[in-house]
Amino acid sequence: MTLHWELSGTSNFRSLAGLPTADGRRIAGHVVLRSDQLDRLKPADWGVLASLGVKTVCDLRTASERNRFPNRLPEHGMRQIPIELVGDVRSNPELVEPLRRRHGAEGAVEMMKQMYRQFPEALAPHLATLFGLFREDEVPVLVHCVVGKDRTGFTVAVILRALGVADEVVMADYLLSARIRQIADEERRAATARIIRRVTERDVTDDMVDAILDARPEYLNAALDAVRERYGSMEGYLKARAGLDERALAELRERWLESR
Repeated sequence: MTLHWELSGTSNFRSLAGLPTADGRRIAGHVVLRSDQLDRLKPADWGVLASLGVKTVCDLRTASERNRFPNRLPEHGMRQIPIELVGDVRSNPELVEPLRRRHGAEGAVEMMKQMYRQFPEALAPHLATLFGLFREDEVPVLVHCVVGKDRTGFTVAVILRALGVADEVVMADYLLSARIRQIADEERRAATARIIRRVTERDVTDDMVDAILDARPEYLNAALDAVRERYGSMEGYLKARAGLDERALAELRERWLESR
């Protein structure tokens, strides 16, 4: 059960309150929320977030993205944590190599999968900070990037898995971000095409833009496969890179889950 509130200026915002876990519990309240960028929020929208109890905004964008489209948080009640998740095409042009080798939609899909495979190691140095928010009662936390699909998608998947949410529920939530492709206006599509054209120096087709804006199971699975290949499991990843052993995960879940 994913709950929705409308925020003007966003197109991919949702609370993950009530998502079920594998052991029969559910996320208690608005512990984790996710969104695309927040620079267009109006005071009333920040009021909605305040009413949901949001304490921390976790901004995964790069410094240049934050400077160009800054969040304007209220003066009191919320703080922003920049966690620069470097691993998309804009920050790492080498990721477009699959698209140079195989132009078209298939190349775009391979590019997206390669980008997702970079996310586990890009996020790893920030995991202690991220889960520190849960230990220090700095939640609810709102996680966002530009579109709220890729960097946010993997980061939220890690949080949900740490809370014990089952794989199929994590994937179902991730796939809700496919709406970005469905509702993308010409401005967003044109901006995506410009980025790819700049780094590939080749023409961009509509099918390529669709693949880039979409949320597909093979994208998130590419990141999760990279976790398993290097760490054996998500639990191994969380223990090695966030210090969350079995006892720490149990404490996390005891604190932020409730009976259904």
